[in-house]
Amino acid sequence: MPRKLGSWREVRPNVWQVRVSNGYKTDGSRRVVTRTIHGNEDDARREAERIADELGRSPALARGVTFGTVWARYLERRAPKLAKKTVNGYRWYVEHVWLPILGGMDASAIDHATIQRALLAMGHDKAARSRRVLSAVLSWAVSVGMVDENAAQGAYELPRSDETTKDAQLFDSDPFAAIEGSRGVWDARTVMAAFPRMHGLPLEPCWLACVGAGLRVEEALALRRLDVRRISIAGRMVTQLAVHHARPDTEEYKATKTSQSVRIVAVAEPFGARLWEIADAITDGHALLCPMSASNQNKRWREYFMDEPTSKHCPKTGVYRGRLRELPYQPMSRMRATHATLMQEAGVLDSVNAAVHGHSEQVAYANYKRPDLTDAAAQVGSYLSLVS
Repeated sequence: MPRKLGSWREVRPNVWQVRVSNGYKTDGSRRVVTRTIHGNEDDARREAERIADELGRSPALARGVTFGTVWARYLERRAPKLAKKTVNGYRWYVEHVWLPILGGMDASAIDHATIQRALLAMGHDKAARSRRVLSAVLSWAVSVGMVDENAAQGAYELPRSDETTKDAQLFDSDPFAAIEGSRGVWDARTVMAAFPRMHGLPLEPCWLACVGAGLRVEEALALRRLDVRRISIAGRMVTQLAVHHARPDTEEYKATKTSQSVRIVAVAEPFGARLWEIADAITDGHALLCPMSASNQNKRWREYFMDEPTSKHCPKTGVYRGRLRELPYQPMSRMRATHATLMQEAGVLDSVNAAVHGHSEQVAYANYKRPDLTDAAAQVGSYLSLVS
């Protein structure tokens, strides 16, 4: 029997819980039947088939239910479990891209050809993100029985990216630079070139935490004076960060992205010493290391890479403009990936690397319950000292 007609799981040896839904009806209602039976998996499957027959479940679950209804149900039931930033991003793509095209269409009638035509009418980046958002919404709809299948999955042709043309030109002139630059991270020399230029910039504490310890931007912006300490470990001074909250664009303060993200991280040198210097000068323990608004972070970071102001009478917010103009631009969010790359190049184990960055890979935590993050940071510091 197709998995979409129901589910069954063994709750105890030879005891199975079978769950079948009749799918959503036109009015948005549905009926779910759950039964517990004794036997093997074949018995559970047959019971699911019997329940499906009793419910009269139609193969076209979403017939009569529009995509607009699917989206409304998604916002009602799924959105409260997601970050506001994620929901706002989904909302933009659905309301500006998909509702005008699919809003009044039966969800069961959405097919590959319809989606493909829509994607080819967009730019490359917009098409790629739009498809991912549509797929996420339809996957949820399949999981709750509103839709028979996710038509957004599978292979789709996307419009040619402008970057593809630029890369092709660069491959003709300098293929090594094209390949190295495609990673979207700074190499060690660029990081060390940025270090003195970052001194005194409002975003310096955030940058130090991201590139020196692999924090997410929202985690770095949430750091307070209390969350930084400088201690001696085996005769070596180490700066450590207590990561336990985040400050994203749309929210003042919230929990970290995953439970594994609550962690203590050692900062690689020379970033650790400089971050402690900044923190030690702050007298209020609850004061933020980087008080800049999370919503303004991207704009301010970009200004560091722009040309210097032409007038001496520039506004206060523009005094740091152009400080990093000689360096290749990468978003602040890529500094976390830069740190991960430096860790790999310094020889840090991938499992330890995952723990440092607060990833949720189970394998990392199954094999390294207490990774030596201090030694990992020291390895990166030693590596960077060779290229500075």
